[in-house]
Amino acid sequence: MRSPRRLAALLAAALAIGGCSAPDNHAEPQPTTSYPSTVQKGSTLTIYSWADYISQENLTAFEAATGVKVTVDAYASAEEAVAKLRLTQGTSGYDLVVMDGSYIPQLTQSKSLLAWDKSRLPGLSGLSKTFTGKSWDPSNTYAIPKSGGSTGYVWDSAIIKTPPANWNSFYADFADPSVKRRTSVIDGAPSFVGSYFWGNGISDQTTERSDYAAAEQFYTDKVLPHLKAFNSYPRSELASGEIVLAQAFTGDARGALMDGPKTLRFALGGPKTDLYVDHWVLPKGSQNIAAAHAFVEFLLKPENAARETKAIGYYTGVEASKSLLKDLPYKEIVFFDEGVPADRFVPAEVTPARKQAVATFQRLKAVVSR
Repeated sequence: MRSPRRLAALLAAALAIGGCSAPDNHAEPQPTTSYPSTVQKGSTLTIYSWADYISQENLTAFEAATGVKVTVDAYASAEEAVAKLRLTQGTSGYDLVVMDGSYIPQLTQSKSLLAWDKSRLPGLSGLSKTFTGKSWDPSNTYAIPKSGGSTGYVWDSAIIKTPPANWNSFYADFADPSVKRRTSVIDGAPSFVGSYFWGNGISDQTTERSDYAAAEQFYTDKVLPHLKAFNSYPRSELASGEIVLAQAFTGDARGALMDGPKTLRFALGGPKTDLYVDHWVLPKGSQNIAAAHAFVEFLLKPENAARETKAIGYYTGVEASKSLLKDLPYKEIVFFDEGVPADRFVPAEVTPARKQAVATFQRLKAVVSR
């Protein structure tokens, strides 16, 4: 299984350190009127994605239904995918690409993407509003949601008797003697530094130096002395009992609960937490646009969306797929947004504020390594 959140965090750090300007989220849509409309049997649809991130059963079913051969190339990091689309400018060789939402503005600004013909995607009407209309592409002109998740905390209820109520109480539990430094936090600035701001009613897009100084002081005094490790994927450590309290992405948290003791629990971060969504994008130069539209619409059908969730463990945003997944283990974690107000989630973004978050994070990691 891929590790997209970790790799995306690394790219965000690299971009932030190098400096980034505010992206243009409202670039003019590129024309769609000349797109071919007929799916050609015998043609090839070439997809660029994380490894093992598309249901093989769906790939086989789509090929059988359309006569289109589908090939999937895997990228090793988000940086690799973003760089390829920005540098090749129409010669990447890919027809369809999976891309983290936070990087969509950069790709639209560099004119690396084509606009979708949404008249060919009626299944869009069935997508959760948690996944659509976000800041990285408010009109979903260039980015069609594929799957996503959020961040929260996992704890062993046999040791921590009172469930964390919010980010502040989660971090307060680090000092509990029964925990004995069996703790971890995500190894990335957006989720870790961001959780201080979310817990204290501060925008994670703040550029005030005093806010970052306060976050750094809080973590240095209250968290780092009790921290075992920065670990974006503590699934195995939680399952073994090496870690009993961890900040975790929904996908990894669910895996820990599936593998570990029955006393493990999970809750979304509060009062706010992040939202990450991967999307389907059309790269400039796509040679099989008709098949790309057909494939995305195929995955927007509830039965096919359910197959995706079973295969990859992430929610696709297709609301009608939930009724087909009633027996899914820990479905409340997969469908993390069910019954949760939309304003609980803060879309992950790469903005000028990220530079300060990364600098703060690096200083905190340096303290731990001393």
